[in-house]
Amino acid sequence: MAAVFTVAMVAAADPASADPNTTVVYDDAGSAPQIGLIGDSTLSGVRWQDDYGDLRQYNFVFDSASCRRLVERSCWSREDYRPETALQRMQRLSGQWGDVLAVMSGYNDSGNGFVDGVDAIVAEAKRQGISHVMWLTMRTAEVSYEDPLHQTNVDTYREDNEVLMDRAAQLGGYLQLADWETHSAEKSSWFEYDGVHLTPDGVDGVTTFIADQVGRMLAGENVTPPAPPWETLGEGDDGIRVVRAQEGLIDAGIAMSGGVDGIFGTYTAEAVRTFQAQQGIAVSGVVDEPTAIALGVYTPPTEAGAEAVTTDATPPATTKANAAATPVAATPEATSGASSDATPATTTGTSTGAAPTPNPNAPTPTTRPETSTSPLGAGIVIAPAVAGASAVLALAIRRRMRSPTPRHRSHR
Repeated sequence: MAAVFTVAMVAAADPASADPNTTVVYDDAGSAPQIGLIGDSTLSGVRWQDDYGDLRQYNFVFDSASCRRLVERSCWSREDYRPETALQRMQRLSGQWGDVLAVMSGYNDSGNGFVDGVDAIVAEAKRQGISHVMWLTMRTAEVSYEDPLHQTNVDTYREDNEVLMDRAAQLGGYLQLADWETHSAEKSSWFEYDGVHLTPDGVDGVTTFIADQVGRMLAGENVTPPAPPWETLGEGDDGIRVVRAQEGLIDAGIAMSGGVDGIFGTYTAEAVRTFQAQQGIAVSGVVDEPTAIALGVYTPPTEAGAEAVTTDATPPATTKANAAATPVAATPEATSGASSDATPATTTGTSTGAAPTPNPNAPTPTTRPETSTSPLGAGIVIAPAVAGASAVLALAIRRRMRSPTPRHRSHR
Protein backbone atom coordinates (compact mmCIF):
# COMPACT_ATOMS: atom_id res chain seq x y z
CA MET A 1 0.00 0.00 0.00
CA ALA A 2 1.45 3.34 -1.04
CA ALA A 3 1.83 6.02 1.62
CA VAL A 4 -0.44 8.98 1.01
CA PHE A 5 1.18 12.39 0.80
CA THR A 6 -0.38 15.81 0.52
CA VAL A 7 1.22 17.78 -2.30
CA ALA A 8 0.82 21.54 -2.15
CA MET A 9 0.86 23.40 -5.46
CA VAL A 10 1.37 27.08 -6.18
CA ALA A 11 -0.44 28.37 -9.23
CA ALA A 12 0.66 31.64 -10.81
CA ALA A 13 -0.64 33.98 -13.45
CA ASP A 14 2.38 33.19 -15.62
CA PRO A 15 2.65 29.38 -15.90
CA ALA A 16 6.33 29.63 -16.90
CA SER A 17 7.10 31.31 -13.55
CA ALA A 18 4.92 29.07 -11.41
CA ASP A 19 6.34 26.67 -8.86
CA PRO A 20 5.33 23.12 -9.68
CA ASN A 21 4.45 20.63 -6.95
CA THR A 22 7.45 21.24 -4.69
CA THR A 23 5.80 21.02 -1.27
CA VAL A 24 5.23 17.53 0.11
CA VAL A 25 3.45 16.98 3.43
CA TYR A 26 3.73 13.55 5.07
CA ASP A 27 1.26 12.73 7.86
CA ASP A 28 1.54 8.97 8.18
CA ALA A 29 3.90 8.78 11.18
CA GLY A 30 1.22 8.88 13.85
CA SER A 31 2.31 10.69 17.01
CA ALA A 32 5.92 11.11 15.83
CA PRO A 33 7.38 14.64 15.90
CA GLN A 34 6.74 17.08 13.08
CA ILE A 35 9.81 18.40 11.24
CA GLY A 36 10.46 20.57 8.19
CA LEU A 37 12.95 20.34 5.35
CA ILE A 38 13.74 23.09 2.85
CA GLY A 39 16.41 23.16 0.18
CA ASP A 40 17.68 23.84 -3.31
CA SER A 41 18.45 21.32 -6.06
CA THR A 42 20.97 19.51 -3.85
CA LEU A 43 18.00 18.26 -1.82
CA SER A 44 15.56 18.05 -4.72
CA GLY A 45 16.76 14.59 -5.73
CA VAL A 46 14.66 13.26 -2.86
CA ARG A 47 11.54 14.75 -4.42
CA TRP A 48 12.51 13.93 -8.00
CA GLN A 49 13.06 10.28 -7.09
CA ASP A 50 10.08 10.23 -4.74
CA ASP A 51 12.11 8.43 -2.09
CA TYR A 52 11.84 9.88 1.43
CA GLY A 53 13.42 6.89 3.14
CA ASP A 54 14.00 7.21 6.89
CA LEU A 55 12.40 10.65 6.93
CA ARG A 56 9.08 8.81 7.15
CA GLN A 57 9.70 8.05 10.81
CA TYR A 58 8.61 11.68 11.29
CA ASN A 59 5.68 13.71 10.08
CA PHE A 60 7.16 16.33 7.81
CA VAL A 61 6.78 19.22 5.43
CA PHE A 62 9.33 18.99 2.62
CA ASP A 63 10.00 21.69 0.04
CA SER A 64 12.95 21.81 -2.35
CA ALA A 65 13.41 23.55 -5.68
CA SER A 66 16.10 23.73 -8.32
CA CYS A 67 18.01 27.03 -8.42
CA ARG A 68 16.45 28.25 -5.18
CA ARG A 69 18.32 30.95 -3.27
CA LEU A 70 17.93 31.92 0.36
CA VAL A 71 16.84 35.57 0.08
CA GLU A 72 18.09 36.89 -3.25
CA ARG A 73 15.85 36.31 -6.23
CA SER A 74 16.22 32.70 -7.34
CA CYS A 75 17.73 31.75 -10.69
CA TRP A 76 15.88 30.00 -13.52
CA SER A 77 15.67 26.31 -12.74
CA ARG A 78 16.15 23.15 -14.73
CA GLU A 79 12.40 22.59 -14.28
CA ASP A 80 11.78 25.76 -16.30
CA TYR A 81 10.54 28.14 -13.62
CA ARG A 82 11.97 30.58 -11.09
CA PRO A 83 11.23 29.29 -7.56
CA GLU A 84 10.40 31.28 -4.50
CA THR A 85 13.31 31.93 -2.18
CA ALA A 86 13.73 29.79 0.91
CA LEU A 87 12.55 32.68 3.07
CA GLN A 88 9.45 33.29 0.98
CA ARG A 89 8.54 29.61 1.10
CA MET A 90 9.08 29.54 4.87
CA GLN A 91 6.67 32.43 5.23
CA ARG A 92 4.16 30.91 2.82
CA LEU A 93 4.04 27.72 4.93
CA SER A 94 4.31 29.52 8.26
CA GLY A 95 3.39 27.38 11.23
CA GLN A 96 3.83 24.04 9.46
CA TRP A 97 7.59 23.42 9.83
CA GLY A 98 7.52 21.55 13.13
CA ASP A 99 10.10 21.26 15.89
CA VAL A 100 13.25 21.15 13.74
CA LEU A 101 13.80 22.85 10.38
CA ALA A 102 16.49 21.11 8.30
CA VAL A 103 18.08 23.34 5.65
CA MET A 104 20.13 22.06 2.69
CA SER A 105 20.65 25.18 0.61
CA GLY A 106 23.16 27.87 -0.32
CA TYR A 107 24.87 26.48 -3.40
CA ASN A 108 23.41 29.21 -5.63
CA ASP A 109 23.82 32.16 -3.23
CA SER A 110 26.24 35.03 -3.64
CA GLY A 111 28.41 36.04 -0.69
CA ASN A 112 26.15 38.73 0.70
CA GLY A 113 23.13 36.59 -0.17
CA PHE A 114 24.42 33.63 1.85
CA VAL A 115 25.41 35.62 4.93
CA ASP A 116 22.20 37.63 4.89
CA GLY A 117 20.24 34.49 4.07
CA VAL A 118 21.46 32.49 7.05
CA ASP A 119 20.50 35.34 9.35
CA ALA A 120 17.10 35.70 7.66
CA ILE A 121 16.25 31.99 7.84
CA VAL A 122 17.22 31.82 11.52
CA ALA A 123 15.27 34.98 12.36
CA GLU A 124 12.17 33.70 10.56
CA ALA A 125 12.43 30.31 12.27
CA LYS A 126 12.53 32.04 15.65
CA ARG A 127 9.56 34.21 14.70
CA GLN A 128 7.56 31.11 13.80
CA GLY A 129 8.46 29.37 17.07
CA ILE A 130 10.52 26.60 15.46
CA SER A 131 12.63 25.06 18.21
CA HIS A 132 15.87 24.57 16.25
CA VAL A 133 17.37 25.06 12.80
CA MET A 134 19.67 22.32 11.52
CA TRP A 135 21.80 23.36 8.53
CA LEU A 136 23.65 20.76 6.46
CA THR A 137 27.22 21.93 5.86
CA MET A 138 28.21 22.55 2.26
CA ARG A 139 29.89 19.70 0.44
CA THR A 140 33.47 20.40 -0.71
CA ALA A 141 35.04 17.03 -1.64
CA GLU A 142 35.24 16.37 -5.38
CA VAL A 143 32.93 19.29 -6.14
CA SER A 144 32.99 20.98 -9.55
CA TYR A 145 29.57 22.62 -9.35
CA GLU A 146 29.21 26.36 -9.92
CA ASP A 147 26.00 28.35 -9.77
CA PRO A 148 24.48 29.45 -13.11
CA LEU A 149 26.09 32.91 -12.88
CA HIS A 150 29.49 31.44 -11.86
CA GLN A 151 29.48 33.40 -8.60
CA THR A 152 30.13 30.35 -6.43
CA ASN A 153 32.33 27.27 -6.43
CA VAL A 154 34.00 24.89 -4.00
CA ASP A 155 36.16 27.69 -2.56
CA THR A 156 33.16 29.81 -1.67
CA TYR A 157 31.40 26.75 -0.19
CA ARG A 158 34.34 26.36 2.19
CA GLU A 159 33.93 30.01 3.18
CA ASP A 160 30.21 29.47 3.63
CA ASN A 161 30.95 26.63 6.05
CA GLU A 162 33.07 29.06 8.06
CA VAL A 163 30.11 31.44 8.18
CA LEU A 164 27.88 28.61 9.40
CA MET A 165 30.37 27.61 12.12
CA ASP A 166 30.58 31.21 13.26
CA ARG A 167 26.81 31.63 13.41
CA ALA A 168 26.31 28.31 15.20
CA ALA A 169 28.89 29.28 17.83
CA GLN A 170 27.14 32.58 18.49
CA LEU A 171 23.56 31.30 18.57
CA GLY A 172 24.00 29.01 21.57
CA GLY A 173 22.66 25.81 20.04
CA TYR A 174 19.63 27.28 18.26
CA LEU A 175 21.39 26.87 14.90
CA GLN A 176 23.15 23.50 14.71
CA LEU A 177 25.23 22.07 11.89
CA ALA A 178 24.79 18.58 10.52
CA ASP A 179 28.23 17.77 9.12
CA TRP A 180 27.25 16.67 5.62
CA GLU A 181 30.66 17.85 4.37
CA THR A 182 32.49 15.19 6.40
CA HIS A 183 29.81 12.50 6.28
CA SER A 184 29.69 12.51 2.48
CA ALA A 185 33.36 13.23 1.78
CA GLU A 186 34.24 9.72 0.56
CA LYS A 187 30.85 8.84 -0.92
CA SER A 188 31.44 9.68 -4.58
CA SER A 189 28.74 7.19 -5.67
CA TRP A 190 26.16 9.34 -3.89
CA PHE A 191 26.64 12.24 -6.33
CA GLU A 192 26.40 13.12 -9.98
CA TYR A 193 29.43 14.39 -11.87
CA ASP A 194 29.29 17.84 -10.26
CA GLY A 195 29.72 16.49 -6.73
CA VAL A 196 26.59 18.01 -5.16
CA HIS A 197 23.47 16.60 -6.85
CA LEU A 198 22.20 13.27 -5.60
CA THR A 199 22.12 9.85 -7.24
CA PRO A 200 19.63 7.23 -5.95
CA ASP A 201 22.30 6.05 -3.49
CA GLY A 202 22.78 9.66 -2.42
CA VAL A 203 19.06 10.08 -1.80
CA ASP A 204 19.18 7.11 0.56
CA GLY A 205 22.31 8.55 2.15
CA VAL A 206 20.95 12.03 2.78
CA THR A 207 17.53 10.95 4.06
CA THR A 208 19.15 8.50 6.49
CA PHE A 209 21.65 11.15 7.58
CA ILE A 210 19.03 13.86 8.14
CA ALA A 211 16.72 11.50 10.02
CA ASP A 212 19.58 10.44 12.31
CA GLN A 213 20.74 14.00 12.98
CA VAL A 214 17.20 15.21 13.70
CA GLY A 215 16.70 12.31 16.09
CA ARG A 216 19.83 13.30 18.00
CA MET A 217 18.68 16.92 18.19
CA LEU A 218 15.22 15.94 19.41
CA ALA A 219 16.95 13.85 22.10
CA GLY A 220 18.72 17.00 23.33
CA GLU A 221 22.12 16.68 21.64
CA ASN A 222 23.96 19.45 19.87
CA VAL A 223 25.07 17.88 16.57
CA THR A 224 27.40 20.72 15.54
CA PRO A 225 30.90 19.26 15.08
CA PRO A 226 33.89 20.61 17.03
CA ALA A 227 35.79 23.47 15.44
CA PRO A 228 38.49 22.21 13.05
CA PRO A 229 42.17 22.65 13.94
CA TRP A 230 43.26 26.27 13.85
CA GLU A 231 44.95 27.39 10.65
CA THR A 232 47.42 30.24 11.12
CA LEU A 233 46.30 33.63 9.80
CA GLY A 234 48.78 36.02 8.25
CA GLU A 235 49.09 38.87 5.79
CA GLY A 236 47.04 38.29 2.66
CA ASP A 237 44.36 36.22 4.39
CA ASP A 238 40.76 37.31 4.60
CA GLY A 239 37.53 35.83 5.84
CA ILE A 240 35.35 35.57 8.88
CA ARG A 241 38.22 34.25 11.02
CA VAL A 242 40.12 37.47 10.30
CA VAL A 243 37.04 39.45 11.32
CA ARG A 244 36.93 37.62 14.65
CA ALA A 245 40.68 38.09 15.24
CA GLN A 246 40.40 41.82 14.55
CA GLU A 247 37.44 42.08 16.92
CA GLY A 248 39.47 40.23 19.55
CA LEU A 249 42.36 42.65 19.17
CA ILE A 250 40.09 45.65 19.61
CA ASP A 251 38.39 44.04 22.61
CA ALA A 252 41.84 43.57 24.13
CA GLY A 253 42.44 47.31 23.84
CA ILE A 254 44.83 47.16 20.88
CA ALA A 255 44.65 50.19 18.59
CA MET A 256 44.26 49.06 14.99
CA SER A 257 44.13 51.42 12.04
CA GLY A 258 41.37 50.54 9.60
CA GLY A 259 39.23 48.77 12.18
CA VAL A 260 37.45 45.51 11.44
CA ASP A 261 37.39 44.84 7.70
CA GLY A 262 38.13 41.12 7.43
CA ILE A 263 41.42 41.67 5.59
CA PHE A 264 44.73 40.74 7.22
CA GLY A 265 47.09 43.54 6.16
CA THR A 266 50.09 45.34 7.64
CA TYR A 267 47.99 47.18 10.25
CA THR A 268 46.49 43.93 11.50
CA ALA A 269 49.94 42.30 11.60
CA GLU A 270 51.30 45.19 13.67
CA ALA A 271 48.35 44.97 16.06
CA VAL A 272 48.97 41.24 16.44
CA ARG A 273 52.64 41.86 17.30
CA THR A 274 51.61 44.37 19.96
CA PHE A 275 49.13 41.92 21.45
CA GLN A 276 51.63 39.06 21.43
CA ALA A 277 54.24 41.18 23.21
CA GLN A 278 51.70 42.15 25.89
CA GLN A 279 50.64 38.54 26.40
CA GLY A 280 54.12 37.04 26.47
CA ILE A 281 53.51 35.07 23.28
CA ALA A 282 56.27 34.65 20.70
CA VAL A 283 56.05 37.77 18.54
CA SER A 284 55.42 36.75 14.94
CA GLY A 285 52.73 39.03 13.56
CA VAL A 286 50.59 36.03 12.61
CA VAL A 287 47.61 34.61 14.48
CA ASP A 288 48.87 31.16 15.34
CA GLU A 289 47.02 28.83 17.70
CA PRO A 290 48.38 30.28 20.97
CA THR A 291 47.48 33.78 19.79
CA ALA A 292 44.01 32.69 18.69
CA ILE A 293 43.39 31.09 22.08
CA ALA A 294 44.59 34.24 23.89
CA LEU A 295 42.29 36.36 21.71
CA GLY A 296 39.38 34.13 22.63
CA VAL A 297 38.59 33.28 19.02
CA TYR A 298 39.51 29.60 19.17
CA THR A 299 39.11 26.79 21.68
CA PRO A 300 41.01 23.55 20.92
CA PRO A 301 38.71 20.53 20.43
CA THR A 302 40.27 18.81 23.46
CA GLU A 303 39.06 21.69 25.60
CA ALA A 304 35.79 22.26 23.80
CA GLY A 305 34.96 18.55 24.07
CA ALA A 306 34.93 16.19 21.12
CA GLU A 307 31.62 14.66 22.20
CA ALA A 308 28.35 16.34 21.34
CA VAL A 309 27.22 18.91 23.89
CA THR A 310 23.75 18.39 25.32
CA THR A 311 21.32 21.27 25.47
CA ASP A 312 19.21 22.09 28.51
CA ALA A 313 16.12 23.19 26.68
CA THR A 314 13.55 20.60 25.66
CA PRO A 315 12.04 21.59 22.31
CA PRO A 316 8.47 22.74 22.84
CA ALA A 317 5.71 21.21 20.79
CA THR A 318 5.05 23.17 17.62
CA THR A 319 1.46 23.79 16.69
CA LYS A 320 0.14 24.14 13.19
CA ALA A 321 -1.38 27.51 13.98
CA ASN A 322 1.67 29.67 14.53
CA ALA A 323 1.59 33.34 13.60
CA ALA A 324 1.03 34.15 9.95
CA ALA A 325 3.89 35.51 7.93
CA THR A 326 4.37 39.26 7.91
CA PRO A 327 5.25 41.26 4.81
CA VAL A 328 8.89 41.96 4.06
CA ALA A 329 10.30 45.07 2.47
CA ALA A 330 11.60 44.94 -1.07
CA THR A 331 15.19 45.48 -2.13
CA PRO A 332 16.73 45.54 -5.60
CA GLU A 333 16.69 42.06 -7.10
CA ALA A 334 19.94 40.22 -7.61
CA THR A 335 19.13 39.17 -11.16
CA SER A 336 17.01 40.56 -13.94
CA GLY A 337 13.61 39.31 -15.01
CA ALA A 338 9.98 39.64 -14.02
CA SER A 339 8.36 37.85 -11.14
CA SER A 340 4.70 36.86 -11.02
CA ASP A 341 2.54 36.91 -7.91
CA ALA A 342 1.25 33.47 -6.99
CA THR A 343 -2.03 32.34 -5.56
CA PRO A 344 -1.88 29.29 -3.29
CA ALA A 345 -3.84 26.19 -4.12
CA THR A 346 -3.59 22.56 -3.10
CA THR A 347 -3.94 19.18 -4.68
CA THR A 348 -3.62 15.72 -3.24
CA GLY A 349 -1.25 13.14 -4.68
CA THR A 350 0.06 9.67 -3.91
CA SER A 351 3.71 8.73 -3.49
CA THR A 352 5.02 5.93 -5.66
CA GLY A 353 8.04 5.38 -3.40
CA ALA A 354 8.36 2.52 -0.95
CA ALA A 355 5.83 2.83 1.86
CA PRO A 356 6.33 2.29 5.57
CA THR A 357 4.31 -0.35 7.39
CA PRO A 358 0.74 0.95 7.55
CA ASN A 359 -0.16 2.36 10.94
CA PRO A 360 -3.83 1.74 11.74
CA ASN A 361 -3.74 4.53 14.31
CA ALA A 362 -2.23 7.09 11.97
CA PRO A 363 -4.39 10.13 11.22
CA THR A 364 -5.88 10.52 7.78
CA PRO A 365 -3.65 12.87 5.75
CA THR A 366 -5.27 16.23 5.19
CA THR A 367 -4.55 18.97 2.74
CA ARG A 368 -2.90 21.95 4.41
CA PRO A 369 -3.62 25.19 2.55
CA GLU A 370 -0.63 27.38 2.05
CA THR A 371 -0.77 30.87 3.53
CA SER A 372 1.21 33.95 2.65
CA THR A 373 0.85 37.65 3.26
CA SER A 374 4.33 38.25 1.82
CA PRO A 375 4.53 39.80 -1.66
CA LEU A 376 6.07 37.19 -3.92
CA GLY A 377 9.11 38.29 -5.85
CA ALA A 378 10.07 40.79 -3.13
CA GLY A 379 13.61 41.02 -1.86
CA ILE A 380 14.59 40.94 1.78
CA VAL A 381 15.67 43.59 4.24
CA ILE A 382 17.02 42.16 7.48
CA ALA A 383 19.13 43.63 10.23
CA PRO A 384 22.38 41.79 11.03
CA ALA A 385 21.62 39.17 13.66
CA VAL A 386 24.98 39.04 15.37
CA ALA A 387 27.91 41.32 16.16
CA GLY A 388 30.33 41.84 13.31
CA ALA A 389 27.77 41.00 10.63
CA SER A 390 28.34 44.25 8.74
CA ALA A 391 32.04 43.49 8.37
CA VAL A 392 31.24 39.96 7.26
CA LEU A 393 28.80 41.27 4.67
CA ALA A 394 31.34 43.72 3.28
CA LEU A 395 33.91 40.95 3.08
CA ALA A 396 31.43 38.59 1.43
CA ILE A 397 30.64 41.15 -1.26
CA ARG A 398 34.33 41.63 -1.99
CA ARG A 399 35.14 37.94 -2.11
CA ARG A 400 32.33 37.15 -4.59
CA MET A 401 33.51 39.97 -6.87
CA ARG A 402 36.48 37.68 -7.53
CA SER A 403 34.37 35.52 -9.83
CA PRO A 404 35.42 31.87 -10.16
CA THR A 405 36.86 30.81 -13.49
CA PRO A 406 34.09 29.03 -15.42
CA ARG A 407 34.80 25.33 -15.90
CA HIS A 408 31.58 24.09 -17.44
CA ARG A 409 27.95 24.99 -17.83
CA SER A 410 26.06 24.71 -14.60
CA HIS A 411 24.03 21.62 -13.89
CA ARG A 412 21.75 23.65 -11.62
